[in-house]
Formats: sequence, C-alpha cells, structure tokens
Amino acid sequence: MNMKHIYKTLCVLAVAVSASSCYEEEAIVPTPMRDDLLFEFPQDNQEHDRRIQKIQEEYGTYIIYKDIDQNLLNRAWINLYPSMTLVAEPVKTEHIAYYLDQLQTHLFDYCDSELMKSYFPKYFFLVNNLHRVDNGVVKNHMVAKTDGVDFWAFSLKEKDGAMQTVNIRQARLTLAYALIKNAFDEGKIQIPASFYEGVDYKNVIYDAIYSDGTVHEWHYQQRGFVKYVQPSFESEGRTTDIAVVASDGEDFLMYVRKILYTPPAQFISEHTRWELIMKRYQIVLNVFNELGIDLSAISEGPTA
Repeated sequence: MNMKHIYKTLCVLAVAVSASSCYEEEAIVPTPMRDDLLFEFPQDNQEHDRRIQKIQEEYGTYIIYKDIDQNLLNRAWINLYPSMTLVAEPVKTEHIAYYLDQLQTHLFDYCDSELMKSYFPKYFFLVNNLHRVDNGVVKNHMVAKTDGVDFWAFSLKEKDGAMQTVNIRQARLTLAYALIKNAFDEGKIQIPASFYEGVDYKNVIYDAIYSDGTVHEWHYQQRGFVKYVQPSFESEGRTTDIAVVASDGEDFLMYVRKILYTPPAQFISEHTRWELIMKRYQIVLNVFNELGIDLSAISEGPTA
C-alpha cells in the first residue's frame, strides 16, 4: 500500500469519526494545564463537571472537589494559630450535584450583578465535614470558609448516607458577605455622606435599657448603631465599643451584616422606635439596590 492510499484511508476514517461524534453528547474540553493552576480542570467528564465548567465561565472561579489535601486547606500567608488545623473529607461523587444545587440556590442566584461576579476566589473547594482541630480537640462543623489564600470552601455534612443542610442560611450569608466585603475593600462600594449625618462617633456607648423602657441619650441604638453581627453570621450582640464602630467603614459594614442576618420584617420590627437607624437602614439598602444587589432578598433566601 503506497503512501497516497494510506493518506486517503486516514482521511475517510477522520470524516467518519467526526460525523459519528455529532450524535454524541458534547465532550468536556479540559482547560490546558497552566503554571498558575494547581489542578486539572474540569476534574472529570461527568454531568456535574459540565455544570462546573459553565460556572467557571460565568463567575471565573474554579470549583474543585478532588485532591484537596490538608496542606491545601491550611495554606496561609501567616500561620497565626500553629496548634489549629483545618480538616475535611472528600465529597462523594454522588453528592456533588447536590452541592452544586445548594450553591446555585443560595449563592449564584443572587450574583447577577457584575460587581458580585467580579470578586469570587480563584478556587472554590467542595468538601465534606469541614472543621478545625485545636490541640486534638475537634471543633464544630464549618459550613463555609472565606479567608483562604486563594480559595473558599463550602462544606455540608453527611449523615446516614444523606447530606444535611443545617446552617445553609449561614453559608449563604457568609459567602454573599465575603463578595460584598471584597468589593468594598477594593473601593467599588461607596458610602454616601448622608449615612454619617447626625451620628456621634466620639462619646462612649451605653447599651442598657432602663426598667421603664427609656434609654440613655448615648445608647447605641438611640445613636443610630445596630447590633454587631459576626462576619461568620453565627451570632450577634450589643454594640458596646465606640472604637470598633468608628473604625474605617465598620459602621457601614455592620449595617450590611445586620441587614443580611435579620429578615426585613424582623429588622423593621426591632428598630421602628429608632428613627436614625431606620433612616440609615434605607440608605444602605439604596446603595446596594443601585448596584443590582438586593440585601433583603439574600437575607430571606429562596422561597421554594
């Protein structure tokens, strides 16, 4: 068989293969390995990998669910807690679609604005039962981690073969707030001058309410300050330190966290008597509405 005949035969085979592929599901084309990528992406050729690839194309974050070892989870610029280690288990293949469903419903559905899309981390790890171990003591499950060097982590827990969605609201608030905080730190969210009108950042804070229902004129809510909600959204407490409130941007961010933490009807019910709080509440809502971000909707979560 001469070379000309071989060439014709190969051409015929190539056309046949190409034609047959038209009737098959479109294959995933892996992202070429680059020096700045730690993982091959996507990590498999399943249906959930197609969803993951589409998420990467829209939000720029690489969702990773394989090969996440302890060293990766514990990467840090400075190790402030050498006795504390982050530990997690791999997500079972049959649960990955469920993880993606939860992220879609509780995060991506609220990230239509270009501002929100711009501040996702490079990597988004999916893990099972993420928790800290401190000097051998196992700490509580962490549903989300947003302070990784170049990654966030989202974690559910498996019980009796099924995934639990305990604290899924906490995950939604923590992840959404991390996007907002990243944008704020980059100067993409501006605090209007009206937010500061009538606010006293000098005098000490009183937090007591007297038996007759009255308060001191320096009471924190009387002065327009809301309760302090932890960035992890685990709990809230009374605001007592004027130095914290007066620090750069913190008063505004406290409002963001409080609005996310407290559903709209409850927020209004709690603060109706505090005229300055209600005024500042509306100012903060308006800032984010103009950016295409509905803080109240994130707080309330999906209706179905």
